[in-house]
Amino acid sequence: MKLKITLFLLIVSLTSLQAGGFKKYAGEFLSAGVGSRALGMAGAFVAVANDVTAGYWNPAGLVDSHGLQLQFMHAKQFISSIQYDYFGASKNLGENSSLGLSFIRWGINDIKDTRNALNGTTINEGLDYSKITSFNIADYVFYVSYAHRYTENLSLGANVKIIYRDYVSETALGIGFDAGLKYRLAAGLDLGLMVRDITTTMMSWSTNEKEFVAPSFRPGMTYRFDFESIDLYLQPSVDLGILLESRNKSAQLGLGLLSVDSYWGMEVGFNDLIFLRLGYDDLSRFNAGLGLAIQKIGVDYSYTNFDEVLGNVHRISFYLKLGSDEI
Repeated sequence: MKLKITLFLLIVSLTSLQAGGFKKYAGEFLSAGVGSRALGMAGAFVAVANDVTAGYWNPAGLVDSHGLQLQFMHAKQFISSIQYDYFGASKNLGENSSLGLSFIRWGINDIKDTRNALNGTTINEGLDYSKITSFNIADYVFYVSYAHRYTENLSLGANVKIIYRDYVSETALGIGFDAGLKYRLAAGLDLGLMVRDITTTMMSWSTNEKEFVAPSFRPGMTYRFDFESIDLYLQPSVDLGILLESRNKSAQLGLGLLSVDSYWGMEVGFNDLIFLRLGYDDLSRFNAGLGLAIQKIGVDYSYTNFDEVLGNVHRISFYLKLGSDEI
């Protein structure tokens, strides 16, 4: 019955897309990613997701984020003009279920407003600097995530997300739903699937305009090679981003309504203490990251080679992991 309901909602969503009731790139701000670990791997994380950030990447992976986990990430990009912050928390609810909360803010602060600062009627008459004010614009997203392990190899998860966009003169409110799956095909080999905006996410603006975010699909695969004699592991991963927005010119592969992009990543861990990450994303950008974990506390850094004019992207994350017996 649950599968039939999900398929019905998906068919309704696809029908609305064909009718043209959505805008291309309407949900682009939702795709920036969270967590320096995952972003150091270029976002190839759907099948890997096993920490608190799974609430964003694949909620099914929350069942593998043991105990209580907290994480904060801060990033700046476009010559530090955009501030990007993330906070996540997750906790196991028994052996086979987990709950997660995530909050994202993507904004520009301290924008100067000179509209009321003119000395006369034209800019040539100069400005009264005492009348210059400032304002912020931002997008906010709040996720509530739940995951359950149905069998030893299969986990399912879902998100409810509330979206608020504040552009001072205009605001928007929206709600959306995501669903995720993780399946262990063999020892060390995991498959994942994330379906974002599964029922089509609608954002309603204060101007009475409505924007629709189309469903998207992100399958992933990862395999972990363990070298126990030297306490080291190597974990390559790959994701495919499948969109239904006719991005034929910007995607790696475009077929009418359908477009496909690939994400490649790898994590190397030594002694569960030091981590190196590498990745290559959908925009053909090189990504890299480093991680250090000391008992319950850790810090991750990631870098994305972006653009000479707009600047590269640097991110830093701090996290805390407490076992179930410490809560």
